[in-house]
Amino acid sequence: MRRQALLAWVLCCCTSLRLHAAVLSLTGRVVDENEAPVRGARVTARPAANPAATGWEAQTSPTGDFALTLPQPGDYLLDAEREGYYALKNRAVHFAGPQEIVLTLNAVREVFQSENVNAETSPLDLAETQNQQTLTGTEVNNIPYANSHSLRNALQLMPDIIQDPGGSLHINGSSENQVQYVLNGFNLTNPISGQFQTLLAVEGIRSIDLASGRYSPELGKGTAGVLAINTQNGTDSLHYTATDFIPGLDIQQGARLGNWYPRFGVTGPILRKRAWFADTVDFEYTQSFITGLPAGQNTRSGFAGSNLLHTQINITRGNILFTDFLVNADNEGRVGLGPLDPVSTTSQINTRQYFGSVKDQVYLGRGVLLELGYAHNASSTTRTPEGPSLYVIAPSGDSGNYFVHSTQGASRDQAIGNVYLPQFQWAGLHSFKAGFDADTLSYTGGFRRTGYQVLGLAGELLSQTIFGAPASFRTSDTEMSWYIVDSWRLSRQLQLHIGVRQDWDRRISDFAWSPRASFSWSPWTSGHTRISGGYAMTHDVVTLDILSRPLDQTAFTTTYDANGPTGPPAPTTFAIPAPIVLPRATNWNLNVDHQVSAHVYVSARYLRRRGTDGFAFVNTLDPSALPSLLPVPNTAAAGVYELTNLRRDDYDSAQLSIRQTFSGQYEWMASYTRSRALTNAVLDPNTAQPLQILPSQVAMPWDAPNHFLAWAYLPLPRKNWAVSILSNYRSGFPFSVRDETGVISGAVNSYRYPHTFDLNLAIERMITLCGYRFALRGGVDNLTNSRNPTAVNNVIGSPQYLQFFGYEGRHFVVRIRFFGRATGK
Repeated sequence: MRRQALLAWVLCCCTSLRLHAAVLSLTGRVVDENEAPVRGARVTARPAANPAATGWEAQTSPTGDFALTLPQPGDYLLDAEREGYYALKNRAVHFAGPQEIVLTLNAVREVFQSENVNAETSPLDLAETQNQQTLTGTEVNNIPYANSHSLRNALQLMPDIIQDPGGSLHINGSSENQVQYVLNGFNLTNPISGQFQTLLAVEGIRSIDLASGRYSPELGKGTAGVLAINTQNGTDSLHYTATDFIPGLDIQQGARLGNWYPRFGVTGPILRKRAWFADTVDFEYTQSFITGLPAGQNTRSGFAGSNLLHTQINITRGNILFTDFLVNADNEGRVGLGPLDPVSTTSQINTRQYFGSVKDQVYLGRGVLLELGYAHNASSTTRTPEGPSLYVIAPSGDSGNYFVHSTQGASRDQAIGNVYLPQFQWAGLHSFKAGFDADTLSYTGGFRRTGYQVLGLAGELLSQTIFGAPASFRTSDTEMSWYIVDSWRLSRQLQLHIGVRQDWDRRISDFAWSPRASFSWSPWTSGHTRISGGYAMTHDVVTLDILSRPLDQTAFTTTYDANGPTGPPAPTTFAIPAPIVLPRATNWNLNVDHQVSAHVYVSARYLRRRGTDGFAFVNTLDPSALPSLLPVPNTAAAGVYELTNLRRDDYDSAQLSIRQTFSGQYEWMASYTRSRALTNAVLDPNTAQPLQILPSQVAMPWDAPNHFLAWAYLPLPRKNWAVSILSNYRSGFPFSVRDETGVISGAVNSYRYPHTFDLNLAIERMITLCGYRFALRGGVDNLTNSRNPTAVNNVIGSPQYLQFFGYEGRHFVVRIRFFGRATGK
């Protein structure tokens, strides 16, 4: 009897403990307006009787789940915050026993300015251990950057990104092909060149995230970082916009149709509370004027368009399907027109791109989330010169017809998989994630190059390069990668991010390991200061243009003197010997972020990247040849260029920035970056890959030691009026000077363009007309009329030696936006 009584007492105690533990546990999920889980959200509970007291905090898992351990039953106020979402504040909850709640966060969207929307920025997020900068879709559409229809130009609103005169992007001192470009989780990078060549309407952008330095192992294939583009989702309410739908008028050299960039967007439900869509359309008609050329020969025009359809279907509450379908078309005439390059030297370039993806997200229960996805990306490009004549490179400028006639097609099939495992406690809270990425790539090329001549200062023929029989080829490659990462929350104030990634490339048979480690530490319990940093080894992929070089045409160069040819034509060939390894970089990064007040944030960032094993073609028959700026360096002897891993790139930067947000969409940001970008490879803009190696490092052609960027979108005293400002200053890019034969004279990149400065100002008025809402904007780009040249004559002895061309000039801009019915939300 005594034994039975003791057993009953033990069971009663255990039951009491279980009930007590259950009472103290408040669980729930954080989802967006379409019931998709929101990972990494900060959920805080505070006593309703004392809201100023320090609360109890939890962070959502990838499934959106959270669990809060509370001291006792009672009334509490819940907050939920995540960057990119409107903060949920003071949600009243009466906690009396075991219960599960659902908190909904609405994604930040561009809204009509007169609406009273407060998009509070979340406090510093300890869970964010990556070095990441985010540009919201609202900022993309509010700030007056040049050619504000262009997503590529919008990227310059990030302090880490600059553009060269040719439009190429350089992120943290890198080449454009050293970064991976991602659309809604899938690789959008051009498989041939490794560049970002996709058109997207800026009105359909939700956010742009740039991860560099240290970043998670799930992101890879770019030594300098990953640029992730996230597009808008639809909701149960129908929204539609139209921008610049009325064509402009250009009065330069007579009245004519000016640049016209109409964009249209519509989002809404397919089936309410179950399926939604977002569709954005972008059309572009451009007509550019080039200063320094005669009338009728100083314009170039083009037509382009894109359409992106994004859908979300909630098959069940735990099974969500996402799809994307993108079409691009671009027809550009007189490409290459410039102050030193007349119409005859230009080309017609036509580009097409088709992208489709599907991703299934399944919640398997017990904290397990599985993602599987597939994407197909296909592109084609044709380049047609103005005629069949030889291209002529002369000290006073180029003439003849460009020498490249080509047809290129490429595709990528990508499969991805990610699994989020249950969180567990062991010396802190662990959250594991693992996944894989498999790509198959193909490239079909056809080239019919003619040739080019090099003339001296007196107009005499110095050399002639003729290309052999036309080349037609097909090449392919396969890439595989896997990763595993642990987000380890040791305490409320310290979090670690530890993982590893492995990449494999079939064509060069190389396995590359990428260890990653980072931390995020809040030294004070207030959470207003965050110190974060880490290390990452990253790798570049092998672009298909590198793999195809040995299959391409052979160049034959003949040199001349006063008596004629100095010898027989010398061939130039390319080869890829074994072994070759994937280029790699070691990245070190340290950030200090501080929240000065409720809406003011300051940050200091340091980034150090050392790139090794980079690709460069080197002439094995004459590796110490003087560097040249010709498409194929002139030589009287045969050249055999082999692919090597001899390229070395260094980048260092220190950045200070400050940002303040206000209610609605108003905010301002200012940053200063001091950096240096060095390389030992001669980077010639005429060639896709470096062709020579130097004994020491020199400044890259896009090195900009000083860069100051500031922008603001602020209200004016009068209601429904706002002012938008952009100020952008940077050091001039370096360049080399050459003699009449193309050989660089003196140190490589030892000269610089003048500094560039842009001050753009726009005034915007929100109006309601016939029950519909409009935003009318007028402004000036380059208000100070800074010259900002884009070309220079760099041939020693030329009458125009060191004369700069391509001045930017002042531009007046107008924008009209349509937001739908005034009663819409």
